[in-house]
Amino acid sequence: MKKCTECKVLVNTERKTCPLCFTLLRNLEAQSTQLTLYPKYRSKTVRYNIFFRILAFLSIVTVFVSVSINIINYRENRNFWSLIIVASLIYLWILFRSTIRGNGNIPRRLIIQMLTLSVLLYVIDRLSGYGRWSLDFVIPFLSMASLLSIIILLVGNTVKFQDYVSALFAAIIFGFIPFILWLFKIVSTLWPSLSAASLSFSTIIGMFIFAGGHIKEELKKRFHI
Repeated sequence: MKKCTECKVLVNTERKTCPLCFTLLRNLEAQSTQLTLYPKYRSKTVRYNIFFRILAFLSIVTVFVSVSINIINYRENRNFWSLIIVASLIYLWILFRSTIRGNGNIPRRLIIQMLTLSVLLYVIDRLSGYGRWSLDFVIPFLSMASLLSIIILLVGNTVKFQDYVSALFAAIIFGFIPFILWLFKIVSTLWPSLSAASLSFSTIIGMFIFAGGHIKEELKKRFHI
């Protein structure tokens, strides 16, 4: 054990200088010192790896069993219901990777969640009779919720502009997609799609009014214009 006379701390090290101030350390090995050492940090990586391996095993077994049962009973119901389970498990894994284990860039994670959840609900809608409720209502409202969440993060100054600008533009573009689908007669209910498109259009106007300079700078950096 060694002691730094400047920092007044004890250092358990083989080096000759203090790691804080680089002053020469004084050796205390000859003296009796009774110390309560700070517990050694134990990484949680091993615990997470075991958990995700078990989850991966259960996911594979679930997919195999559900697809097998679906194939065996396909002549009775004529429905690929196992695809709902497969899509749900894919969404579960994306949820773990992008949200639970993700670090930073909350707006981008919101966009990923919106896309994966939209695909999952569309698959469920398609395989349960295709009432088009996913295209008419769910996807427009998901796009508006994601866009509003990013705007709230912006107003609350919880993220930097360069961190959310890409996700903001992506949310704006996805807000116009339901209205475009309505123009091509793929979506039958107008008001949710029109609401999502109106919110996207209003966001574009608000961006150029309140953050026009920042937008120009980001466009120059990203597109070299």
